[in-house]
Amino acid sequence: MSEETGTKKPKTLFTKRIQHAGSPDSDGPVIVLFVGIHGNETAGVIAVDNVLEKISANIESVNGSLYAIRGNLEALSQGHRFIDTDLNRLWEMYNTEKDFSTSLASDEDMPVEYLESLKVKSAIENIIEKHNSDKQKIIFADLHTTSSESCAFILINDTLANRKLARKFPVPQILGIEENIQGTLLSYINNLGYRALGFEAGAHTSWNSISRSEAFIELLLHYSGVMKLNDDELEKLEKEIKTYEEVPDTYFEVRYHHLIADARNFNMLPGFTNFDPVDGGIPLAYENGKLVSAPESGRIFMPLYQKRGHDGFMIIKEVSPLWLTLSGWLRQSFNHSILKYLPGVTKIDEQSFEVDREIARLYVKEIFHLLGYRVTEKDSKTFICYRR
Repeated sequence: MSEETGTKKPKTLFTKRIQHAGSPDSDGPVIVLFVGIHGNETAGVIAVDNVLEKISANIESVNGSLYAIRGNLEALSQGHRFIDTDLNRLWEMYNTEKDFSTSLASDEDMPVEYLESLKVKSAIENIIEKHNSDKQKIIFADLHTTSSESCAFILINDTLANRKLARKFPVPQILGIEENIQGTLLSYINNLGYRALGFEAGAHTSWNSISRSEAFIELLLHYSGVMKLNDDELEKLEKEIKTYEEVPDTYFEVRYHHLIADARNFNMLPGFTNFDPVDGGIPLAYENGKLVSAPESGRIFMPLYQKRGHDGFMIIKEVSPLWLTLSGWLRQSFNHSILKYLPGVTKIDEQSFEVDREIARLYVKEIFHLLGYRVTEKDSKTFICYRR
């Protein structure tokens, strides 16, 4: 570990898990980056090192702090997505009956990722405790890459604060991903009340993924006020991450999610890349020797070309500008307490409702999404709707 000394000067701090550059006190905006949550996704790790090197050469211009937290150190050392279980699927276990943080914390047979998550969680808590004066000052971002070729894009839990931040970047935005991929680190951060973005830079093995990750980090530092770019620098970096011409720079939502039990028995047909248009009925993959076709038209999203994971592919569609405007207005003006009077709706607490799908049959997801709720299935007859 190396550290610049001095009580008043900005500093850089490096440990195996945590890297930091910025002001020695808690003033100014705070950016917290997660990299290497999956061990085969190293573009973000390299990008953070490169950006911190640039910052170190101009440290006096930093107003605030940049932290980078490396996730799955064991998987990174082996170049695998994970060792025992996916580190980015554990985060909804905390504070539930599945919480492993006390019962298994000293168990030598526990999955590697359980211990990794506890260390990441501790790092998050320490940063929040140090900078807890204002939640609006802290922004979290999780950097990833994909197994297929792709332009850069952003994933967000659909809150107005996340939308406002994400739209500063000239890339597609995927709304409400937490309904389809549960237990993510982004959802955990949002549930704590902080803004959080997921940035996907491109393919695992593409050099472009490193340069796009660097551009994203520098733009985030600029937009948050940690470091300021001049007009030429800003234009260059925005051009670096800008989406392909054939992919609209707009909001998308997931319309279909093809889950798989075992990636070893799933084979995408070759040639599909993120955001490729597909027609309903077109062959996409083989699973257990059977052909899998697109259930509806749209754009293919995150097709799986690796042998680990449970997300085969998704179908996404553009979100109507009218829906976005209406949802923004309703979320700020609607009296949510009246929802409990709707047929089939029962209030659980101040933030959530249970919906009987045999009574409330029409447009349940659409209505609750419009009002800013996450909708999950409790069972085949019941939705649980959480206010984001």
